Order: sequence, then structure tokens, then C-alpha cells
Amino acid sequence: MEVIVVIAILGALAALAIPRFTGVLENSQEKTDQANIRIVESAVELYQAEKGELPAGIDTFNELVTELNRVKYLKNSELKPASKGKIFVYTPSTEKITLEAGS
Repeated sequence: MEVIVVIAILGALAALAIPRFTGVLENSQEKTDQANIRIVESAVELYQAEKGELPAGIDTFNELVTELNRVKYLKNSELKPASKGKIFVYTPSTEKITLEAGS
């Protein structure tokens, strides 16, 4: 009988803890993605300060990261979002990087 009570208590505790853990995991993924965006934005600013402007023809986030890696402003040649179902998007006209729902 005592074993059944202990199992019931552990089940109740798990039911309370698991949803909170999931929220923490999603929040940490979003924070990681925002930090990666800031890193790339800083690399872009440094590149523009030293070179004057970004090279023409960069239309996507992957092209931007590849170019920044090629000229040694980023160590990673590829960055992927930690958040599931999201993608990084680079808008050349505004030079902004955002995190959006993937297609």
C-alpha cells in the first residue's frame, strides 16, 4: 500500500514539474536564438565599419553568415535556430535579422 502512495505522489510531482520544464526549455531556446542574432548583427556592424558596406548580392541569412565567415568576422559557417519550427530571416533592404516561423 505504501508503495502505491509513493508512486502516486511521484506521479503528481512529475505532472507539476514537466510543464514547467518545457516552458524553461522553450525560453532558453528563444534566448539562444536572440543571442545568435545579436552576434551576427555585431559582425555585420564591424564589417560595415571596416569595409564601408556589405557586398552586393547577399539576399538570405545563410548567404550573410557564409560571407561573414569567409572574411573571418564569424567563426561559424552555419547558424541554425535552437527554437523548433523557426528560421532566421535576413532582409537586405533594412539589413535586419529576425526569427520567424518556418515554412
